[in-house]
Amino acid sequence: MSISAKELAYAATSQAFTRNFRHLLPVPRFLVRGPFMPGQPKPKDTKPKDRVALWNIVPGDYVRLRGDNKNTIHEVHKVNKLSNRVLLKREVNKAGYVPDARGSSISVPYSQCQLLVGRYEYPPEGEATQAEVKPVFASRLTMSKPYWYPKGGYWIWRRYAVNTTPRLPSYTETTHVSIRIPWPKQNAVSKPQPSVYDTTSDAPAPRVPSEHEYITSLSKPEKVSIPNAAAIEVHLAKELSNPHSRAKKQARWQAFQARQKALLEELIRAEYTNLAGRTRAEARAEATWKWKNQLEEERKAELKRRWRNRGAEARQVRTAKRKARKAARREQKLRNLVLDDAPNQVVPPSSKVPASA
Repeated sequence: MSISAKELAYAATSQAFTRNFRHLLPVPRFLVRGPFMPGQPKPKDTKPKDRVALWNIVPGDYVRLRGDNKNTIHEVHKVNKLSNRVLLKREVNKAGYVPDARGSSISVPYSQCQLLVGRYEYPPEGEATQAEVKPVFASRLTMSKPYWYPKGGYWIWRRYAVNTTPRLPSYTETTHVSIRIPWPKQNAVSKPQPSVYDTTSDAPAPRVPSEHEYITSLSKPEKVSIPNAAAIEVHLAKELSNPHSRAKKQARWQAFQARQKALLEELIRAEYTNLAGRTRAEARAEATWKWKNQLEEERKAELKRRWRNRGAEARQVRTAKRKARKAARREQKLRNLVLDDAPNQVVPPSSKVPASA
């Protein structure tokens, strides 16, 4: 198994949690070599053994770059787990100005980022009289054993800062403990205020007319009256929706599979209730044989139904009638055929009328 072309194209993700470990799979070389269209970005990846399995720096975290003397704080916008790159969204400067994310986005290696632990108050140094609040970054990280969180559908673990830069004011070698770093909080999706074209939640829901009433109202409006407040889209939902969409085909296939499985279980239960000297294995085998035969008969009936619905049976009947009419006309022509008397004509003896006595 390997990475697909779609996963490689959308490798940069803004999800904070790890839902699977497909980023550890190898990337086919033909996806990286190209050829590529003019202006198309060329994807990059690292070797699977060099990739980070469990990411402690995720979108929403604040980091600084190692070797940056200005200690500029950046916010993580996306992470690319195939190339071990971190895409920084924007920088927070002293004036509080946040530039546009597209103009300030930079891609840096994962190993160059230092995670922000928090801001702590330090005692005054030198001639200063007031305490100073400084950002503290993790110089070494550790984590707990990851576990699967079924409610959210992702893997989760706890991350800790073993060493920090600078060290905390209360740091001592004997009483030092690792600092737990919480995961970034996801911003709640804000719902816009309803406009005059939207239906509020406290509005009474009108009765939805049936499909027959709606069709009748189009041809005979005096017989069935539909309120003007009723949404017309409700009546056309079936006609306007695509019956060949992936979700509907998948739902039909899943219902088909569930029906076959239920039929097999029903036949097995029926055979188990009346073993008649057979073992359970023999009864199950016979039930499976009946199930396969029934599926085959249903398949043949379905094919015949489709054959009939697409008009093949009507065409066959019309063809048979046309051939019968053609044969009748030909026989009538032969029966009405009259030949002129000529010297080369001989009446066969069998067709002569016997002379009367």
